[in-house]
Amino acid sequence: MADPTPSQSSMARRSSSWPLGLLTLILAPVAAAMLLYQLDPYDPAPVPIHEFSQQPMVVPKLNSRMLQGSEMIGVGKLLGPEDIAYHPDSHLIYTGCADGWVKRVTLNDSVVQNWAFTGGRPLGVALGRHGQLIVADAEKVSR
Repeated sequence: MADPTPSQSSMARRSSSWPLGLLTLILAPVAAAMLLYQLDPYDPAPVPIHEFSQQPMVVPKLNSRMLQGSEMIGVGKLLGPEDIAYHPDSHLIYTGCADGWVKRVTLNDSVVQNWAFTGGRPLGVALGRHGQLIVADAEKVSR
């Protein structure tokens, strides 16, 4: 058999050394992570076993006093309101509805006004720093 040429022997060495390099590349971070984990002084607090042996607390599913003192506003005039923003100075509530309108509702007499039409689906409303209304519309894209 003829001796391999120098270029063939160097190719054989290169092709056999790449799995070793890949293995080193994978094992080095794992070994470093294991070393750091062992040096971590984290000591979790013990779980109080007596908490698991007590009977679970029973909570009623419906609180009969939950809506006590509340006022129904915009009944039948708001189509799928998603979010609300309350303006404390003017005592107004803004909400985005499924019909594309941002509605303005006065609290004292529950008057609902079509305030701004977005042409989409206003999902989120919020008041800015200076009292401006910020609306997030699911169907509108800002360009």
